[in-house]
Amino acid sequence: MSNLMQTRSYPVSAEQLLSFLTSKEFYVRRYNILEVEDYSFEQCEQTEQGFVVHIERNMPINTERIPSFARRFVGETAELSTRFVWDNQGAAPYVGHYSVAMAGAPVTIEGAVKISAQTDSSCEQNIDLKIHCSVPIIGKKLAALLAQRVEKVLEDDYQATLRYLREHA
Repeated sequence: MSNLMQTRSYPVSAEQLLSFLTSKEFYVRRYNILEVEDYSFEQCEQTEQGFVVHIERNMPINTERIPSFARRFVGETAELSTRFVWDNQGAAPYVGHYSVAMAGAPVTIEGAVKISAQTDSSCEQNIDLKIHCSVPIIGKKLAALLAQRVEKVLEDDYQATLRYLREHA
């Protein structure tokens, strides 16, 4: 298992960031910025558990960057199922429970995302993820490799979110 923790600052209030992160339009525009086309919304609505955002996405995998010992566990594309369940009631901090599953892969990513107010017009997002790979013997190494890729994806998402906020907030 690998742990991944990150902290991001945003130039909007905690309430504003949560409203974007629970908006279908936000994800459509962010994926447009990232040039992601192959995705679908399975759910984006308030439920008894909280506000659920569930997105299915096909993602190409560049196997040239994957060590040879790990290639047999990875295909040309990954079917990702990403699910957030946000506790969006009351005042900040807001907590979202995060999970990602890859179809056919022995990998899961789970954790929490917390949005806290810094000022009336800025907030901080704390990400705490656990990446688990159930392959015997080399699972820990695969999880560490995946953690590097997840860090890159999170940075790309952060930059796209900042761009979105500059254009729409």
